[in-house]
Amino acid sequence: MTKAEQHGKSAEEKLLLTARRLFCRVGIHATGISRILQEAGVARRSLYMHYGSKENLLKAVFDTEANMWFRWFDLDLSNLECPPRERVLFLFDLLGEWFEKEDFFGCVFINAVAEHEKDCGWVKDVAITHRDRINGRLRAMVAASGAKDPDLVTEKLSLIIDGAIVTAMVTGSSEAAHIGRLAAEDIMDRVIS
Repeated sequence: MTKAEQHGKSAEEKLLLTARRLFCRVGIHATGISRILQEAGVARRSLYMHYGSKENLLKAVFDTEANMWFRWFDLDLSNLECPPRERVLFLFDLLGEWFEKEDFFGCVFINAVAEHEKDCGWVKDVAITHRDRINGRLRAMVAASGAKDPDLVTEKLSLIIDGAIVTAMVTGSSEAAHIGRLAAEDIMDRVIS
């Protein structure tokens, strides 16, 4: 976070934004508390006062990214005055905008699971819960569009979304969102009654 971005933000916000950037860009395990504090420009006391631990800070980062997704579904997409099929496709436009942001380094949920033990653990549980909640909202839009098998269509679209996120992270290009939208159009055209 630059000095200009830090200006006017609370210590809590500075910690959260800095941790999100570093956890996604550098890695959770590779990011120490000292680095977060230094780059956020806050005292160690602020971390423990607002979050208590690095693990709680990570949980707050998860919540922040989850809230971005819920804002998309609950506000941005639901307020569009267009057919349900178009709402589903507009999600890929939102992804494209996210991919173009300077602070896009992938999805914190995907990155965290990739970095942690895969068999079990709270990180995987948090990621699965997030995926289920997002897919629930996506499924509602897919069902409203008239898709013949909303569960299967949702899973197909979810795979495209995850693939677009990883591709954008690896390539540094937002083009993955456009290609994902084209694939979603193909799926939606085949399944709408």
